[in-house]
Amino acid sequence: MTNKPTYILFDDVLRDKSLRRYLDICIKEIQEGNAHKSRTRAKAGYPSWPCFRVEGKEILVSSVLEYYLYDLHCNGFVSKSAEEFTDKMRTLCGWNWDVDRVLKNWIDKVIINPFFYDESDSEYEHKWVLKPEEPGYTLSEEQLKFACFIAVCFTKYGASFDKSFTKEIFDLVTALGSKLPAQIKKNGSGSIPKEIAECKTEKFSCIANDAFATIKISVKDECEEIYSKILDYLCNLLEFGFSHSYSIEFKGKNKIYLPIKKLPKKGVNQLFANAISYPKLHDKIERYAKLAMKEFEWYLNLDGEYSAMPGSFAVFALGLYDEKYHKLACDYLSLCDGEHQSIQGEFVLAYIEKFGFTEKGLELYKLCKANIQELPKKLIALYNKFIMKNSCKGA
Repeated sequence: MTNKPTYILFDDVLRDKSLRRYLDICIKEIQEGNAHKSRTRAKAGYPSWPCFRVEGKEILVSSVLEYYLYDLHCNGFVSKSAEEFTDKMRTLCGWNWDVDRVLKNWIDKVIINPFFYDESDSEYEHKWVLKPEEPGYTLSEEQLKFACFIAVCFTKYGASFDKSFTKEIFDLVTALGSKLPAQIKKNGSGSIPKEIAECKTEKFSCIANDAFATIKISVKDECEEIYSKILDYLCNLLEFGFSHSYSIEFKGKNKIYLPIKKLPKKGVNQLFANAISYPKLHDKIERYAKLAMKEFEWYLNLDGEYSAMPGSFAVFALGLYDEKYHKLACDYLSLCDGEHQSIQGEFVLAYIEKFGFTEKGLELYKLCKANIQELPKKLIALYNKFIMKNSCKGA
């Protein structure tokens, strides 16, 4: 290619110190809330990339975050500064290639490459072992703290498979002698106020850990008031910005489950089977379902044939209780990832067995059929029987 790109890369800044002023101006604008993301001008042989424009110069988004973290290292690394700027970048540019890749590279350069080698032969599953020779320096507590911040970010904002990277980072930091991961595992990152992360009385307990996207709930006294508070707790947690994929671990005295035969008999099933028995709580269950439903997100302690989008059990409970929640059920069936979960077919089967192929039942059937790998055989048989019966009536 004869045409060279005109945008500024991080490596350009390392070679030419005069370019730093443009990065410094850009960082100031981001911190003050005056920056606007744009795209590089189209140029033959080079695609258009997300960028910032400063005095006519185009600076790639990823280069700004790289430069900021590099500059911190040169001038005394402070985790709080790095965390705050990373959050501003994520808010402005999204959690995507220009942010998460830079943070992954930071872990590689600062944590892994100087201190570890990989004993595994796998490209994807690493077995990091401390190098026998030391690099001649140790990492500061501030650097290790930022590594843990990155770990939590991959759980909060990344895809469900990114949770493994969170664990990997915590293992690395622990191997370097830090107690931070153990503290975070026990208490969370500290970014969620305690009054939102925890709700405890003598009758029930709710504790969330954002670092591992876990919500633990236990109930000692089964009553409407307790389940009302639990549903409020879940909604407040999600509204605050808890991870979209998470696990709910529930323990209660009433060992009842939703009347859907092939659903997993897990705590989250038990939770909504109990909550649905209180009609005054149905609006709160619906509120939770709407907050929880996110495409390509999952309950992390359910997998394989039981994989389920958050909100699934709340929708199933309401949908089987009353047809007035038909729109919610339709929204759910349209949104869930039909390539990777199939339990929605069991819900529709239970619905048809209860209400029949009404106009609403037929709509649920068609939506489910359009968004699932394979319908339950019994559901197909019931539908064929319904079609044949109505054909005979028409004849």
